[in-house]
Amino acid sequence: MNIGVFQQDINRYHLPSEKLQRIENILIENDDLEILLLPELFLSSYTTEEFIKKISFNDIQFFQKEILKLSNQYSCTIAYGYPEIEQEKRYNSLCIVKSGKQVFNHRKTLIPPSSMEKNLFSTGTKLSFFDLDGVKCSGLICYEFEFPELVRKLAKAGVQLILIPTALSEQFKFVSQEMLKTRAFENQVVLVYANYSGNLHNQNFCGQSAIINEKGEDLVRANYFEQLIKYDVIFEDQSERRARLPYFQDFINLEVEGL
Repeated sequence: MNIGVFQQDINRYHLPSEKLQRIENILIENDDLEILLLPELFLSSYTTEEFIKKISFNDIQFFQKEILKLSNQYSCTIAYGYPEIEQEKRYNSLCIVKSGKQVFNHRKTLIPPSSMEKNLFSTGTKLSFFDLDGVKCSGLICYEFEFPELVRKLAKAGVQLILIPTALSEQFKFVSQEMLKTRAFENQVVLVYANYSGNLHNQNFCGQSAIINEKGEDLVRANYFEQLIKYDVIFEDQSERRARLPYFQDFINLEVEGL
């Protein structure tokens, strides 16, 4: 499965039309892509509360309509972050479309201690799954995957691929460089991580987008600048590795005295 990750410079593509044109250019130049993952809140970019509030319901509907067209035209599954609006509430959400149809929508269930997100977004309440050509997939958004319990829950449900849009700053680069590989290794799943690069409003995004295999190894990793990375991922049967490293079963059997 040929998977691409677009690491956007946070200071570029301010208008939805510019973002859509960039996506189309990527798909034209990389006609072998089967999945394209974009960063957290890609529609608005991960910016200020005031700017994100300017994104209207009509803006969101227009953008999704155009993404559906691109997905269908170029036969590529597209996953993008956006500030979802339902009634009077906003959610930090991940939408995934395939062949011109929405197949997945996830609302961020855990909001980090960021004043922008705390002030702006309500929390989602559930995890879900979808199928891509026989591969069971799901998505988490940034802070969520830092909780081992959430990744473990998805892995135990049979998920093989988790798409993770993020907006990770330089001070937390350990998350991408080390924690990402640990989560993949301990759950024997493929993780795909899409971050921003550049500096905006005193937030220095660290890049380091990556595709990690079930062994916790980098298949491909971005640098600190805008770029597209891609890798043709082969999903392997994990039965033998899970017999050798029976984390799931041993955790179930674990009993801690006094708890």
